[in-house]
Amino acid sequence: MLYTEKEKHEIERVKEVFAEHLRQSPDFELLWSDKVGYVWLTIGVNPVYVDTGIRIESAADLCGRCLDDVATDVLYMTGNDHALEAADPLELAEIKRRWEPYINQLPDYAYLCKDLLNGKM
Repeated sequence: MLYTEKEKHEIERVKEVFAEHLRQSPDFELLWSDKVGYVWLTIGVNPVYVDTGIRIESAADLCGRCLDDVATDVLYMTGNDHALEAADPLELAEIKRRWEPYINQLPDYAYLCKDLLNGKM
């Protein structure tokens, strides 16, 4: 068994909350494999390439990756090439604003925001 029924249900819940973000991202794809479960696949669309695949271990793992990607979008938008923990106050405010709709739906994972901002993930 790849995931317990409870684990798979929770991963599906997180996946649903981030569905639009997952759909529109040009940087990754979340795929299902009957062999290993969910796989986070790093991709590129211009030029087209497929890179690293990482198995999603848990709902928290998926949520953390999605929150990190949302934050990376903000850093990319501002043109700054630095780590999330080095974000300036304006970047932090925008990141937190963009995280809010997700965390409002997934309050059990709010701790991941602090972990990401402190470089613990």
